[in-house]
Amino acid sequence: MKPEIKANEIFNEEWNSRFNEKINIRFIIENESDDEGFSVCENNGITVSAHRLRGLIYGIGMILRNTVSENGKPVILDEAFGSFSPDMPKRGHGIGYTDMSNSYEAWSREQFRRYILELMYFGLNTVETSYSATDKRTVLMKYDFKEAFEIISSCCEEFDAELTVWYSLRKSKTDEETIAEMLDVYGNLPKITSLFIPGGDPGDLLPEDFLRRCKKIKQAFSARFPDIELLPSAQAPHEYPDWRERFTKLMNDCPEEIDGIIYAPNHAMPLDDLRRTIDKRYPLEHFPDISHNIRCETPVHFLREDWHFAWASTLSRECVNPRPLEYQLLHKRTRQYVDGQISYSEGIHDDVNKVIWSALDFDFYASLKEILRQYSRLFFVGADENIVADGILGLEQNWNTAPEYSVSVEPTYELLRKLNIRDNWRFNLLLFRSACDKAVRDRRIFELKLLKKAESQIFKGNIAEAKKILETDYDDEYKALRASLFPMAQTLFDEIGLQLDVENFKGMSWERGCVLETIDMPITDRKYLLNKIKSGLSQSELIRIINRGKTAKDEYYFSFAFDGFAVCGQQDGEFYFDFKGDQNKNENLPMCMLRSFDHFNFRTRVAGLTGGNYILRITYKNRNHDGIEHHKVSVNGNIIFDGAGFGGSRDEAFEKLFLADGYQSIVYDIPEKIIENGCIELEITEPTVGFVVSEYWFEKNA
Repeated sequence: MKPEIKANEIFNEEWNSRFNEKINIRFIIENESDDEGFSVCENNGITVSAHRLRGLIYGIGMILRNTVSENGKPVILDEAFGSFSPDMPKRGHGIGYTDMSNSYEAWSREQFRRYILELMYFGLNTVETSYSATDKRTVLMKYDFKEAFEIISSCCEEFDAELTVWYSLRKSKTDEETIAEMLDVYGNLPKITSLFIPGGDPGDLLPEDFLRRCKKIKQAFSARFPDIELLPSAQAPHEYPDWRERFTKLMNDCPEEIDGIIYAPNHAMPLDDLRRTIDKRYPLEHFPDISHNIRCETPVHFLREDWHFAWASTLSRECVNPRPLEYQLLHKRTRQYVDGQISYSEGIHDDVNKVIWSALDFDFYASLKEILRQYSRLFFVGADENIVADGILGLEQNWNTAPEYSVSVEPTYELLRKLNIRDNWRFNLLLFRSACDKAVRDRRIFELKLLKKAESQIFKGNIAEAKKILETDYDDEYKALRASLFPMAQTLFDEIGLQLDVENFKGMSWERGCVLETIDMPITDRKYLLNKIKSGLSQSELIRIINRGKTAKDEYYFSFAFDGFAVCGQQDGEFYFDFKGDQNKNENLPMCMLRSFDHFNFRTRVAGLTGGNYILRITYKNRNHDGIEHHKVSVNGNIIFDGAGFGGSRDEAFEKLFLADGYQSIVYDIPEKIIENGCIELEITEPTVGFVVSEYWFEKNA
C-alpha cells in the first residue's frame, strides 16, 4: 500500500473515532527518502507532507495531539502547523514478550499494533523486543514466542518503524548453538533492523569471546537482513573484574563489524567514560531504565536518593510511575553523549514516561507541561487537559516527601476522581496510583498516631495497654479505600492485562508490578514494636528499642532510611542502595534498617563529638567474607582496622535486641586523640567485594 493511502486510512480511523465533524486533509510523499522530517500546513484544507510513511504518521500525531474540542467541534491549534524534524536519530522503547513482563505477555495482536502506533504519534521510530532461553510461556500468553515476535515485527513493517531484537549470550552454549537458537526465534521475521546483544545483565562471556560471537551472529543474520546493525552493549559481567579493560582494548582495534555500542544498566563504565573511551566512529545508544523505581539504574530521586521508605515499601519496583520532571532531568544529562535511545520497560505502568521520553527525543526543548497536555488531548478526548497534566505532575509530587507531609496526595486523588473518563486504561492507571498513594498516606498517619500513644504507655509501664493500642483496627473509611483497589486492578487486568497480584492476575512475582502484594507492607514500626512486645521483652528493653536512634548532644546516629543520603555528602564512584521494605522479611526489621548502602567506599563527616573517647558502632549486612582481605575503617586518616572480615568487636547482645537475622553490629574504638576538635571524617573501603551498611553510631565510650 502506498504511504499516502496508508496514512489516510490511519487518520480517518483516528479522527472518526474522536470527532463527528469531517475535515479536508491530504497526505503527500515528497522526494521519498530516509529523512524523517514532515510538515503540516493549511491551504484549502490540511496537507501533511513527508518523505516516508513514518513521517506522515508523525504528522497525524502532531494534529491529534493539538486538537481540542470547543463547543463540541474540533479545533486544530496553531502548534500543529509547521515543519518538524527529530533531534535524536533513534527513538524507541522496549515492548517485550517475556514471562517477566507485567502486562505485554497478555496482549493481543491488535493491542501490540495499537500501542506501537500510539507511541509513534509522539515520535517513536524503533521498537525493541527480547528473548532469552530461560523465558517460559505463561498462562496469559496468547501466542508462542515466535508468533509474538512475528506480530511485533509485522507491526513495525506496517508502520515503517525499525525493530531491534535482544538476545543474551551464555558460555554454557557454543557459538553454533547460540546462532541456531537465535535464527530459530528471529530468523524468519518480516523485519529486523539491529541486534542488541548485552555483554552482561545477563551475560557471562569474556570480552574476547563476547565480541567474537557477536560478529558471527551478525554474519549469520546478514544473509536474511543485509543491512542489519550489530550493537553490543558495554555491560560487564560481575565475575570479571578486568572486563572493562579487555573490552576497551578490543574496541581500540575498531572492528568493522560493529555498528555502535549500547550504554545500559550494570554498565562497565559511566557514560562519560564510555564516550571518551570508544572511538567516535561508533555511535552510542542509551538504554535508559524508565520502568523501575528501586533496585535499578535511576531510582526515584536518583540524584539525592531520598525516596521515602513508606512509598518504596508499598509501591515497590514497578508500580504505575509517571516521573516527568525526573526523566526530563535525566534526558538533559545524557542526550549530548548518545545518538539514539531505546528505553527499558517491563510493562504498561510506565506509559507516561515513554511518551515523555519520545517527545523529548524528537524535540529536546519541548515544554513538559505541553507534552502532558498533548497526552491528554490524544488519549482523553474532551477532558480538561490542564487538570490531566496537573494530575500527572501531582502523582510525581506525591513522592517528594514522607506520606504524612505530602500536601499533594489528597488534592491529586480528588482531582483525578472527579474527571469523568470511562473505559480508558491510561486514565485508570493514573486513578489506581492516586488511590494507592492515598491509602499509604492514610495508613501511615493512622499508625504514627498509634505508635505515639503506645510508646507513651510503655514509658508508664503499661505494656498490655500499649499492645492493645497497637492492635487497633483501621477505620471504615480506610478499609473502603483499601477494598476499592482490587476492583480497580481487575478493570486494568481486563483492559490491558496489567498483573497487579500473583494469585488473581497471574503476575510473575511481587517485584514485577504486583502492587497488591506489597501495598500492605509495614510503613511504620508498629508491627516491629508489637512483635517485640509479644516476645516478652521488659519495659527497659522496649524503651531502649523506642529510643534506638536518640543520642546525647555530643553523640551521633545516622540511618540511611531515616536521615537521607544527602547528609553524607558526595561519594566517589557509582554506589547502590539495597532496599528490603517491600519484601516479606521486613516485619522483623525496624524502619531505620530498610535501606542499605552497598559500595566499595563510603566517606562522611561528623562534628560535635566533644565527649572524650568514643566507639563507632556500624550495622553491616552479612556477606560472605571469602575474598575480603582489606576491609578498612579510617577516622581522620587514622586506620582503625584493615584486614579480613569487618574487624572490631561483634556485639551479639545488641544484635539480639535490635537487629534481624543477616545483620551484624560491629564496634570499633575511637580514641579522643584522633578526634579533631570534635570533628571526624569517617572512611570505609573494601576494594574487592565491597560492603553493605544500614546505620551507624558514634557513642561516648564510658
